[in-house]
Amino acid sequence: MTVSAISLANVTKEYSSFGRARAGKKKVIDDLSFEVSENTICGFLGLNGAGKTTTFKLLNGLIPATSGKIEIFGEAVSPKTPSRDTKFLQDVPEFYDFMTAGEYLKFICELNNLDDIKKKIAETLELVGLHDTRDKRIGKFSRGMKQRIGIAANIISSPRVLLLDEPVSALDPMGRKEVFDLLEKLRGKMTILFSTHIIDDVERVSDKIIIIDHGKKMVDGTIAEVRGKFLTDMVEVKFANDDDKHKFIKAFGRKHVEIGADNVRIKERSNLQNEVFDVIKKEKISIKSYAVVLPTLEDIFMKEVKK
Repeated sequence: MTVSAISLANVTKEYSSFGRARAGKKKVIDDLSFEVSENTICGFLGLNGAGKTTTFKLLNGLIPATSGKIEIFGEAVSPKTPSRDTKFLQDVPEFYDFMTAGEYLKFICELNNLDDIKKKIAETLELVGLHDTRDKRIGKFSRGMKQRIGIAANIISSPRVLLLDEPVSALDPMGRKEVFDLLEKLRGKMTILFSTHIIDDVERVSDKIIIIDHGKKMVDGTIAEVRGKFLTDMVEVKFANDDDKHKFIKAFGRKHVEIGADNVRIKERSNLQNEVFDVIKKEKISIKSYAVVLPTLEDIFMKEVKK
C-alpha cells in the first residue's frame, strides 16, 4: 500500500502588499495540490520566484497558509503544529564556524535529546563522507562539505521527511556530484523533496517531478509519466544533401514540419511514420538517419512555464 508522506490540498499563500501603489494581496502560492509518497525522492522544479521556498516554509510550519490543507504522514502542519517528522535545510545554511564537524553534530544531537550520540555521529559522518574530517573546523570546509554537514545535521535524528531548498545551487560540479551521491545513499531511508531550477538535477536522482510556476502546479508525475504525457508523434529525418531535403519538403508539405540545416522534424500527424517512408521511397530520397524524437524534461519545462 502506498503511503502519502507529503500532502498539499488547494493551498494558497497570500501576502499583503504596501507601498505607493494601492495596498492589496500578493498571491505567492495559488491553489497548489500535490502528494509525495513515502521514501520517494521528488524533484521540485521551477524558475527563481516560482514559489518553491515558500512551499518549503509552509511544509515546515514556518509560515501559515492562507487557505488549504498541509499534511505530513496524515498529520496537519501549521506554525502551531509543526511536523516532528520533518527536517528542513535552507539553500545557504549557517554554521558555527569555530566548531568541528564532530562538535557541531554533538550539539545537534543534544538539542534533539538523542541517545547513543557517539555512534550516531560516527555513522552519520561516514554516510555523508566526512568521517576523516570530523576534527576539522567547519569554517575551513568547502561549500560542498558545508552542504553535506548541513544534510548530516538534518538526518542524524532519522527524520521521515527531508526538505532541501536548492541544495546544490552554489556548488561547483564536484560539490554537486557529492551531494547527489549522498541523496542516492539516502534513497529508501526517508522521503526527500528537493527544489531546483536546474533540470539536470531532477533527472539525476528523482523518482518523481513536480513543476510549479507562479505558485501554480504545472506538471506532476514520475519522469516516465511526464514524458509520456507530453509525448508527441515526432520524427527527425537527416538527409544526405540539400537537394534531397528540399525534394522531401516539396513532396511531403510544410505543415507541422520544422526545417533544420540538414534535417526536418515532423509532428502531429496521424500515420506519420508510414507517410514519411512512402515519400522517401517514392521520391528516391537518400537519408543519413531516421529517428523517433522523445521530449526532454527541458522541452517540457520550457513549454509549461511559457504558457
